[in-house]
Amino acid sequence: MNAMIMPGVKIGEGAIVAAGSVVVKDVPPYTIVGGNPAKEIKKRFTDKEIQKLKEMRWFDWEREKIEQASHIFSSSSINQLYDFYQREIKHIY
Repeated sequence: MNAMIMPGVKIGEGAIVAAGSVVVKDVPPYTIVGGNPAKEIKKRFTDKEIQKLKEMRWFDWEREKIEQASHIFSSSSINQLYDFYQREIKHIY
């Protein structure tokens, strides 16, 4: 809410921008930033987990597959989600 993202700045997938922040440079995927100017607060996941999330692109899956994996999304286990992806999704794309 009320964050200002300057022209040309890219916000990576899964990134979180804190309310009222002024973002003046690109934000990497799955990173939390905040402040004026916005600075990295922390990464949401480990580097390995981020690589898996970027590979999976779960938000591009068919709705049926997302619903099928909803119990895994609720658990927040990236490794379980990645296993599901390798079994059910990867061969489709």
